[in-house]
Amino acid sequence: MKKFYKYLLYIMPFVLYFSYFPVIKLGENETMYFELSLPLIWLVVFDIVSLIMVCKKYRRELFSHVFGSILWWLFPLFATISVAWSLNVTRGFLTVGVMWALFFAVIFFYELRENLDTAFWKVFWRWFFGSALLACLWCVVQCILDVSGVSQEASLLCDGCVYQMFGFPHPNGWAIEPQFMGNLLLAPIFVVGANLIAACPSDTLRAAQAKSSRSVEHIAIRFAPLLFFVFSATLFLTFSRGAIYACVVGLLFLAGFLLARAKKSERKGVLFSILKTLGVLVLAFLFTLNLQGILTAVSPTADTYGDGVAKVLNHLSLGIIDVKGGEKGSEGSDEITPVEPVKNSVYSGYVEESTDTRVRLASDAVKVWHQDFKTALVGVGIGGAGQALYDHGYSPAPREIVQNEYAELLLETGVVGVSLFAVILILAIRVILKNRKVAGMLLSLTVAYGVSFLFFSGLPNALHIVLILGILILL
Repeated sequence: MKKFYKYLLYIMPFVLYFSYFPVIKLGENETMYFELSLPLIWLVVFDIVSLIMVCKKYRRELFSHVFGSILWWLFPLFATISVAWSLNVTRGFLTVGVMWALFFAVIFFYELRENLDTAFWKVFWRWFFGSALLACLWCVVQCILDVSGVSQEASLLCDGCVYQMFGFPHPNGWAIEPQFMGNLLLAPIFVVGANLIAACPSDTLRAAQAKSSRSVEHIAIRFAPLLFFVFSATLFLTFSRGAIYACVVGLLFLAGFLLARAKKSERKGVLFSILKTLGVLVLAFLFTLNLQGILTAVSPTADTYGDGVAKVLNHLSLGIIDVKGGEKGSEGSDEITPVEPVKNSVYSGYVEESTDTRVRLASDAVKVWHQDFKTALVGVGIGGAGQALYDHGYSPAPREIVQNEYAELLLETGVVGVSLFAVILILAIRVILKNRKVAGMLLSLTVAYGVSFLFFSGLPNALHIVLILGILILL
């Protein structure tokens, strides 16, 4: 059983990249799709195996060990109770089911931590980085397949990811959208980035790096610059503003945190490493920018290398950078057919609708939230945000999600739910701060994930966030 438990943890990073492909479709109703993904299946199997092991370990003391402080459980308990008044009971019931599975998985990580010895971490890091590299390779292959005319059934690119949109493809990996593929890369970026910054001329840090093979430094430090370049370049290739912005904010936080915590004698070395790391990030961006220009030039559209570069800069800067001097291209007037090459790509640069839709949905969610005292206090119930927006005429269908986790959480659970979730966040930060060596990496990764929640919502899309942070905290 212990070996099987370890094997499950080894493959976890690999499984998480397959967040949508393959997917088992079980049906649908007017408010949601019923689907099973590999991460969800892995989560259920892991919880069952872990529960058996924990029961054997503690037996009569199971409750006190597994549940511990009640503060950790107040939010999931409240979310579960809120199903009673949810506007979408089915979605709410399934959501709390996944929530409890995630909470128990993290608890099991901790309760069975004695199984995670030096030999375990050595193998785990190989899977962790190897899986990320494989996902990056597949993203590049997706782009090549797309501009070569290979069908979406083979390339697995989403409808909005193909070259017809911008002139160049932006890969989604095995996720449903590029933003989730980009979000999956945040963990390896920050694990490697933290070690790249920590690799300054300091006896203390050198000793920490050579201490044991369990440490992140021992695995990542040798190839840190190359790994950081590959992961960052692939992140830029996904063309996901949410993931890219989150990465930049998190890295700036990491730089400030490590610089503030460094001893006076170490600050010059840390500052040098920060600049070196940011330099690698810039090189990765420039590399990807040129690659996107090349993909644009070789794609069947009329767009040139310069068009591709201009569109990237214009879109990522929210329309501020316009090297084409205001020149506009096609905005969807050309019909895309598999028979004749597309004359012009759909978008000429910054897609305002993408930003406007997210801002509008978040604003509408807040409007519905403060419609009355009850909703403001306890929300419309877990899983009920889409139905609430639809009932008030703010969305065309109940399936519409808020695309902002904070606004959705506020609408579904009210002030009470947000406050209880804040308690969990504070407790988690306290745990992270106890270990000085990995605190910067974990906090900055948490900040990056926090920023990314401004761009999407939905628990199934955040499985990797909880699981990766849960396992890394054990460092």
